[in-house]
Amino acid sequence: MSVQILHCSDMHLDKSFNIANLARAQERKEDLNRNFSTAVDYALKNKPDLFLMTGDIFDRVSPGNAARILVTEKVRQLKEAGISVFMIGGNHDVPKLGSQHLAIDVLSSARLATVFSRSDEFESRVLQVNGKSVCVAGKSYFTQVESQNPLRGHKIPIEGDYNLVMIHGSLQGLDVVSSVPEMVSQNPFRPEDIRTGLNYMALGHFHNYYERDHERCKIVNPGSMEKLSWAEMNDEKGFVWAELHGSNVSTEFVKLNTRPMEKYTLHLSKDERYSPNVKEYLINYVESKSDPARIARLFLQGLITQEQYNELKINEIVQATREAFFHLGFDRTELEVEGFGRVFVERVENPVEAYVRRLEELITKAGMDDERRRRLEQVQELGRKYLEEAKA
Repeated sequence: MSVQILHCSDMHLDKSFNIANLARAQERKEDLNRNFSTAVDYALKNKPDLFLMTGDIFDRVSPGNAARILVTEKVRQLKEAGISVFMIGGNHDVPKLGSQHLAIDVLSSARLATVFSRSDEFESRVLQVNGKSVCVAGKSYFTQVESQNPLRGHKIPIEGDYNLVMIHGSLQGLDVVSSVPEMVSQNPFRPEDIRTGLNYMALGHFHNYYERDHERCKIVNPGSMEKLSWAEMNDEKGFVWAELHGSNVSTEFVKLNTRPMEKYTLHLSKDERYSPNVKEYLINYVESKSDPARIARLFLQGLITQEQYNELKINEIVQATREAFFHLGFDRTELEVEGFGRVFVERVENPVEAYVRRLEELITKAGMDDERRRRLEQVQELGRKYLEEAKA
């Protein structure tokens, strides 16, 4: 008999989206809820032995009540169906400073799930599945120093006929590439850090799906369950169904429906005579690409005159085309005005992500200067903590 697993990650429930239309911002949250619920429904129908969630269950340390209730209800359904649920915290779940509990710890207290909430050492549980002992170990994301290797200096328990480990971190090597580049230095580890004797390594963190084989260990990262940024526009989203049978591990990536996203580029020229003006030309262009279900971004490039610049009333264009897309954003950073150059500075979509990205750049530039890297990492974590607390 095999051991069957449903492995999902990076749900980011209760994420705040930069959408001015509040109803559509809420609908975007429902996109996340729907895909998580789809994974649970799949498990209820197919009855795996284990349901693994490898971090970033929520998008923030203190999620709203609606998201907490959703997760509790779904985990309760899994528990009542006889499916063992295991969870770890990701970088969005684990408090940056102090010893606060994780939001998912309540599921452990209620005996609905096994939560490995410690970040400093591995916890484990051995259970019996179809006459075989299965050892599941895990540790949550280490937030104090994000560049720390989560495996080095730790001994993963190997105590079962089958041995699994859950990690929210960055595999470096084996030709793994993250669709979100700034993630690659967060809780990094290499293949040689993986302990011999493991059958399945359940990863989270990178938002793109990948799986690799290393010394009889199947390494699986299912990716996020919805497209959360433009860097993920071309990613397929889903969860993984895995079966362990003897020394063999078979996997299937189960795809989920996601909100469609598309980028468009439009070149404008000072030599072109737009009829009746640039604004109406852009409105017509946007409406020609209309798809009310899609999130779209229009990149404007080229060189325009000052008169054309005065005609370019983005707010009026957005108002006139508000029904053309689910959400439409403009990027004018590559558009120049004759005599002035590039004058458009776009609004930061997410202050927290922008702050973290900038500090990641500085940390990378610090190179081998360990003391400087350490101080920058502390600044990064403190800043992110205060921005998140302010609900930036």
